[in-house]
Amino acid sequence: MPSKLLSLGLMVLLIGAICLAVGEFKLGTVDVVPVEQKDSDWSLAANLTHGNTYGIDIQSSDAWGIPFGRGDFTEPMPANITITSPGGDVTRLQAFFWGERSTSSYYERGSPPVILEVNYQNVDSVGLAVDNSTAHIRFMPKQDGCYNVTILKDGFWSQEPPDYILLLKEATPERETYSVVATVGGAMSTLGGVICLASLFKGRNVKRRSRR
Repeated sequence: MPSKLLSLGLMVLLIGAICLAVGEFKLGTVDVVPVEQKDSDWSLAANLTHGNTYGIDIQSSDAWGIPFGRGDFTEPMPANITITSPGGDVTRLQAFFWGERSTSSYYERGSPPVILEVNYQNVDSVGLAVDNSTAHIRFMPKQDGCYNVTILKDGFWSQEPPDYILLLKEATPERETYSVVATVGGAMSTLGGVICLASLFKGRNVKRRSRR
């Protein structure tokens, strides 16, 4: 009988471990979906939901690449950006762009510059939390409401706006379902472990009685 109880415990433990692994894996899978896009403009506004994670993609225009293509810039150049929270508080950051020099004497634009680094100078801790571990603009709103993203034209190296500003949201497909799967898997793993331990103790008691 103890062997049957042990087999049951191992089976429950295995099923629980599989459910837990699948749930945790799926919860770690993130899809990036577009929320709002503004073409040929310096700013974008969108209603965001607290608890979600968002990112900002800035596609530079061809004109932004001209100084890089000519070799005027020998290091990444900053774009000053603000994110205004629903309460009116402002987060300030610099996104450093870099573009390759043109290899053609007839075409000076080079490749459109891309963001290599993000430096947060002032963060509205009431309105949002930022992710300093990535070279992308990534943040989590702490309030529901309208957030405004603006690239400041003052001091910028080009008078043309970006091709577009794109706001993205990170989403886990079927998050609620896999949260339940992970929770059930954890509970089954614990139950299976308890059954296994119970079977071992029961087996010891049987051996002691048989010796007597």
